[in-house]
Amino acid sequence: MTSWKIVKISGEAEPWWFFSDWKKDIKEEIHYTSEKDAFEKFMNLVEDYRQKYQHAKHKKNTAAFWNEGEKVFCEACDDDLQQYHGLILMEGESVKDFTEEEKQRFSVVFER
Repeated sequence: MTSWKIVKISGEAEPWWFFSDWKKDIKEEIHYTSEKDAFEKFMNLVEDYRQKYQHAKHKKNTAAFWNEGEKVFCEACDDDLQQYHGLILMEGESVKDFTEEEKQRFSVVFER
């Protein structure tokens, strides 16, 4: 049975990079059995984050949000890096492939 989840992350990389240790940045997972319910909640969260953060960008059906000056210290590089907040809608363990209609709805949020 297919399941869907929204993954909320916060870290020094945008969510579409999926570096080997990306799961350490997961702050919350919200699970769904309905694809429609998962997508609707994802879109509601995208709208909420657009209101909360100054900047937003999307790529590969993922969304990144940030405020200028919100930094996180990187021990490996001994420097402060931009803090990103990401949203990912996953189908199983992969980023969900959006339908054409979903792509359109998702993109419109970032054109404002």
